[in-house]
Amino acid sequence: MRQPMPNSRQGGREPELGRNPTVSGAYLRVFTAAAERRGLDVRPIFSATGIDQAVLDKPTARVCAGAGKEAWTRAARRLGDPLFGLTAADSFGMGASSMLDYLVMSSANVGDAISRVARYALLMSDAERLTLSVHGHEARFRCHGANEVPHISEMIMGLFLRRARELFGPDWRLKRVSFAHPAQGSRATYDRICQAPVQFEMPFTEAVFERDLLERPMPGADARMSAIFVREAEAALATLGPTAAAPSFIDTVKRVLENGLHARDLTLKRLADHLGISERTLQRRLRTAGVTHRGLVRGVREDLAKRSLATRVSQGQIARTLGYSGTGAFQRAFKRWSGITPGQLRRTS
Repeated sequence: MRQPMPNSRQGGREPELGRNPTVSGAYLRVFTAAAERRGLDVRPIFSATGIDQAVLDKPTARVCAGAGKEAWTRAARRLGDPLFGLTAADSFGMGASSMLDYLVMSSANVGDAISRVARYALLMSDAERLTLSVHGHEARFRCHGANEVPHISEMIMGLFLRRARELFGPDWRLKRVSFAHPAQGSRATYDRICQAPVQFEMPFTEAVFERDLLERPMPGADARMSAIFVREAEAALATLGPTAAAPSFIDTVKRVLENGLHARDLTLKRLADHLGISERTLQRRLRTAGVTHRGLVRGVREDLAKRSLATRVSQGQIARTLGYSGTGAFQRAFKRWSGITPGQLRRTS
């Protein structure tokens, strides 16, 4: 019997990208620790990016995510290390991620722990959205970045992979790791960090593993402390405001559809089940928003296809990701949407 997808909607709201993204003082402390471990003085970087260094002593203070992005870029350039983000997790001791580490350690099982990462990572940065989804026998931890900066998405995945090995037990294994961008440096470094087959220029940045691993109990599970940490995290999340903490209904629908593409699991029933509402209610809410289920499916596919065609991902891989039976079916569908073939779009991009 199919088990339900681990639910990260504690409090009834899904994590989503902020409209005016920001990062926290705690996030910048993580960046600073990684830079200083490499012998890099962050003061000139903060000065150049307009970040007040006093924010490091105020974990909940927020600054523009663009400044944080520029700080990562400048640090990698000054170090001459394009893999600074990927290896930064080597600098993060337990507790470096502030409340997130404690939320994870006190969780009942691995699925609960990763769902909390997906929800409460907003407290560190709302410029990225993290999701956990399950399809068939596979689970996917996925990073969607507003800035599409390799250093940042690699830092997130590197930290996830390190914490997973530290906290989820010796039997924790990944099936594969994918990055949406090209390799930034030595393949040997990716192999060391990921400890799994690595793919580049894929439609998503994600770590894929067996869904059964989600049921593994956490060694540090503590229901009483877990409840305390969740209350504190929810209170902190509320201070970010509705823009960052609560996506629109249609945004949430698109996210669920995107996660179901690969498994060709895009039916109205599946969508309603994942949203926790009836098919009739779902249809009514879609009508009220002026959209249709079919139109949303086509829109999600078209958007992802265009983003993927801007990379070197093969059309065959794009077709599989979008849930088509083959390259020909994808090409015919794409031409119906856009009036041109995928190859023509690539040649004009």
